[in-house]
Amino acid sequence: MNIKILTFSLLLSASLSAFAGEILMGTTTSLDDTGFLTEIAKELKAQKGIDLKWVARGTGEALELGKRGDVDLLFTHDPGREEKFVKDGFGTSRHPLMHNYFVLVTARDNNIEGFPTDLNSVLNKISSENLTFISRGDKSGTHSKELSMWKGAGVQTGFKGYKESGIGMAKTLNMASELKGFTLSDNGTFETVKKNFNLKEVPLNEKAALKNVYSILQLSKAPAAKQEDIKIFLQFMGSDTAKNIMENFGKDKFGAPLFFLGQ
Repeated sequence: MNIKILTFSLLLSASLSAFAGEILMGTTTSLDDTGFLTEIAKELKAQKGIDLKWVARGTGEALELGKRGDVDLLFTHDPGREEKFVKDGFGTSRHPLMHNYFVLVTARDNNIEGFPTDLNSVLNKISSENLTFISRGDKSGTHSKELSMWKGAGVQTGFKGYKESGIGMAKTLNMASELKGFTLSDNGTFETVKKNFNLKEVPLNEKAALKNVYSILQLSKAPAAKQEDIKIFLQFMGSDTAKNIMENFGKDKFGAPLFFLGQ
């Protein structure tokens, strides 16, 4: 074989192998902020040899990445928009894997023990008294959930104390702390960063309405060359190893897991 051809073939082979076994995922900021994906990526690499990389955005922006084919798959938390995403042909399937819960938190100095314990009454109180509420305002899964809560409570968000941060969850929590207001957070991020802020959870008597389901979406525009790696990743996420991570992640640090299996 001609030396030049041989050299070119070796270079091509090396170039292709550099990209083999690598997945780029669009995901929500909470799975990044908590360190959950770092743990998953470590075990995936050790057991399957696949490098998992990700772009962390609000779910709305992550879904747009999926629509454009800028990522290989998605891991998000907005069931309504995810189902529409698949129905509209941008995704081929949706795999609900785990859940935690949203929490309403505040940095108010005065005691909140006298607050109502049902969500709708709390939201009405925040609105009627023009208390500061910091919304993500970024079309994330948390923002979507928050808007559905106001709607369910029959409250318009135009009251004076309502403000939009337009930034990620951790920074929104920081803003709520500084302005001594309220905000909605996924429990995982809140538990991870709350030590940095003067924030506490508002006690509510309902939990089911605040469930936060995380799902993996397979994409219509996923490259053919990545299909085998995606298949291996999905199988890994259904393995005992991944389930053990989901069931126990955060338990050693916070005394309770940050996520729960299933939807």
